[in-house]
Amino acid sequence: MDPFSVPHDSYDPVGFVISSEGTQVGVVTDMGMPSSLIRERLRRCCAMVVEANHDEQMLKNAKRPWALKQRIAGRQGHLSNRQTCELLAEIAGPHLQAVFLAHLSAECNRPALAMEAAESVLRKNGHAHVAVRLTYPDRVSDVISVT
Repeated sequence: MDPFSVPHDSYDPVGFVISSEGTQVGVVTDMGMPSSLIRERLRRCCAMVVEANHDEQMLKNAKRPWALKQRIAGRQGHLSNRQTCELLAEIAGPHLQAVFLAHLSAECNRPALAMEAAESVLRKNGHAHVAVRLTYPDRVSDVISVT
């Protein structure tokens, strides 16, 4: 297991790349922006769990205090669907087999929005082979096999 730093407003937040027999899986949530280090660590993964916390318009219209909205959207907050898609467009390659979208806000996102955005950007960039899945707060996510 290889931890790496992520930008978030908590004490020493990290993401992980877990390796076994040449296969790498990345896990990174609670990040305000995809740093160069995050992009480099995830670039070689065949599967990843990545945050897609909010839809920017839904966050803007949410009945939340302005300061909280600013915190969530800030460089130390959480990734929006758009930011997650930009990250995927940059790092996806032929080796990437699956992306699990995680930490979706119940109030400021919709699973269908996040999935469609990720699937669309992957298709647009020639990576339609990548399976996009969701994670859930109350049950096990899909189980996949990676090679």
